[in-house]
Amino acid sequence: MRSYYPYRALARALDVIGDRWTPLIVRELFTRETLYSDLREALPGIATNLLAARLKQLEADDVIERHEAGGPVAADVYRLTARGRRLGPVLLALVEWGVPLLARGRDDDEFRAHWLVEVMPILFRGVEVADLAPLTVVLDMGSETATIRLGEDGLGAGIGAPSRADSEIVVVKGEPPAIIALLAEEGGATHPGLTFQGPADAVRRLQALIARRSARI
Repeated sequence: MRSYYPYRALARALDVIGDRWTPLIVRELFTRETLYSDLREALPGIATNLLAARLKQLEADDVIERHEAGGPVAADVYRLTARGRRLGPVLLALVEWGVPLLARGRDDDEFRAHWLVEVMPILFRGVEVADLAPLTVVLDMGSETATIRLGEDGLGAGIGAPSRADSEIVVVKGEPPAIIALLAEEGGATHPGLTFQGPADAVRRLQALIARRSARI
């Protein structure tokens, strides 16, 4: 691993978390404790030997730790240490800064619905939603689906479609870059590449939600 030589706190921090893939590994571990194989699945494109090297270095730097999973088959589970969790505000700031860049997708981009779900609380942080509830928004991206729910307790998001029918539901269909552009309020009122299905009032409230997020930025 290359090091930054200036005797500065930022340089030392980048020595630990500045390498390619390292922040994404740490971000995955904020979601859950996980097996090595699950990390490989969650990080398409990372080489096996590189993942192993990054995990080894993060463990040496007291960012993550291993423990043995319970059950009939012994397996190491990775999780963040208390020091590793202190990176939370740093990663959240990078996620919020990077969201507008997602609207410009590339043809070779990999996509997982849970990555979008993870940024939803950041996208709509501080946005008033009580008067727009109840509302369910299904984001249908073909092979991947996510759901946004507005209720009395605020805004929540999850993987998959709702398990039951709801009269206050809007289904938005489109490719991931178009969905992300909608949520980031890029592309104006037309949102090319998207279709909206649902009651007119529910669609109006979805549009109000997006407008409020745009006004907050």
